[in-house]
Amino acid sequence: MRTKNLLIVIALVVFGFTGCVKDEVYVDDSATAESPIVMNEVYSRGVPENPDWVEVYNTSNEAVDISGYKIYDGGGQSGAKPKMEFPAGTIVPAKGFYVIVVDTEDPAGFGLSSGGDILWLENATDEIIDNVEIPAMPIETTSYGRMPDGSDNWQILETITRGAANDDSPAPETSDILMNEVYSRGIEGNLDWVEIYNVSDNEIDVSGFKIYDSGAESGSKPKKEFPAGSLIPAKGFLVIIVDDEEDSGFGISSGGETLWLENASGEIIHTLEVPALPVETTSFGAYPDGTDSWQILEFVTRGSANNNGAAPLIKLNEAYSRGYDGNLDWVEVFNTSAEEVDISGYKIYDNGGLSGSKPKKEFPSGSLVPANGFLVIVVDDEEESGFGLSSGGDNVWLEDAEGNVIDFVAVPALEETQSFGRFADGAHNWQILNFVTRGSANSDVADAPAIVMNEAFSRGDDAKPDWIEVYNKSAAEIDISGYKIYDSGGFSGSKPKKVFPAGSVIPANGFLVIVVDDDDDSGFGLGSGGDDVWLENADGSVIDFVMIPALEVTQSFGRIGDGAFNWEILNTITEGSSNSR
Repeated sequence: MRTKNLLIVIALVVFGFTGCVKDEVYVDDSATAESPIVMNEVYSRGVPENPDWVEVYNTSNEAVDISGYKIYDGGGQSGAKPKMEFPAGTIVPAKGFYVIVVDTEDPAGFGLSSGGDILWLENATDEIIDNVEIPAMPIETTSYGRMPDGSDNWQILETITRGAANDDSPAPETSDILMNEVYSRGIEGNLDWVEIYNVSDNEIDVSGFKIYDSGAESGSKPKKEFPAGSLIPAKGFLVIIVDDEEDSGFGISSGGETLWLENASGEIIHTLEVPALPVETTSFGAYPDGTDSWQILEFVTRGSANNNGAAPLIKLNEAYSRGYDGNLDWVEVFNTSAEEVDISGYKIYDNGGLSGSKPKKEFPSGSLVPANGFLVIVVDDEEESGFGLSSGGDNVWLEDAEGNVIDFVAVPALEETQSFGRFADGAHNWQILNFVTRGSANSDVADAPAIVMNEAFSRGDDAKPDWIEVYNKSAAEIDISGYKIYDSGGFSGSKPKKVFPAGSVIPANGFLVIVVDDDDDSGFGLGSGGDDVWLENADGSVIDFVMIPALEVTQSFGRIGDGAFNWEILNTITEGSSNSR
């Protein structure tokens, strides 16, 4: 009897001991259903810009639709939270990969513990088809994966190969060539691009390097190759436009994308997970340049040092590249703020200034841009820093007084009557403008206005004051009552603008002359040494601008022929009639 009682006690003790092992999870490999889809690589050291993810692999020779499959950790397994479902239309190609980000803000999202975790994978009929126990991951540059792909062998991998074949080779040596900034919110005229940075102290030839997204990674399209002669100076930059019309061109999704960079030997030297960019004025970049610290940048620094400061107040706003004697190439800057900004010491330059082959053009002392106002700098002058903008297209950078690049624009090829500008002023969108609005609000009208200034006389006297002739280019009479004309005084608001009186009608292809230097409060004399004049329509939109040069008493400044684009000094004054040299 005592022996029987002792056996009962021993049995109870053993039962009690095994029953008190709390929260232990048993992974039963025998419980999984057969499936060609397996988990293949796991990354648990995610950060906000590159959250935790799991890669699945298709071991078969046919594409597999995994819509409705589910993946989850202990939370989903216990029912404490929903299981994460693969979205409809998720196809894994034969012998291919698919990556699912698991650490999302969705109710089913879950972060993988860097100290170790367990994952389950279910098919669309809720059968468990795979499970894996992830160990603690020692450092951020390692993942846990099958080696080779799809095999039963799991190991810590020193080389992370998200969405690509696993590699158990030692971590590659750090490359001197890295992706440094990515812009995914491109538009026509400013397409998606990736900036490459040379971290070394020597120039490096990157001819034959390749960059690509998942399309080329999967083999569905070619990889974009850097052209022969692609050289990056020491600590310098090279920008590759990726969203072009080549077969290898690819747009970077503004909702997030993975990019790969290969050297000329075909070795992957950099992989980057680009997050969604919230607005058009942001990029994703390494800060400082060439480091592993990536962040969303509040303003874009294409082809120059990254900056993690606030978005600048001063922006490039309009560029004119078809200059001629008397109206040289210029660039307009715009103040986006409600306060005057001093831009003394700011610099503007093209590729010559960027490469150091010539000095950068500096804004002179006292350069003030009024609140929500404009300032125009002539760039194609005779200074050493002067640069003409190529009519076939050019790049322009703007630096603040501390040497930080605060804006960039790629100016396309332009016709004589066009400029390239933001619309609306200070906005992200750049476009070709069909008439030029130097120093004033940009306009996106489809056609240039029919009313233009046509001739100006600045050497008036009491008997014959200064005047400006306007011309009607159309085949119909136009009433310009309420139009306004003014120089810098009216532009700045220090005096009223001169209004064309009621009943001011210009016949088809005809002329009207307005005396500007009168005794009215709005009267203004044209400087004999040169002056700027604006013309507004009755709605207050600037429809024309002219920069009048110094003139002799016997000269005027006019268009040849009437209403044409080019202005020149005329030795025959033709007030109110067709211009003549």
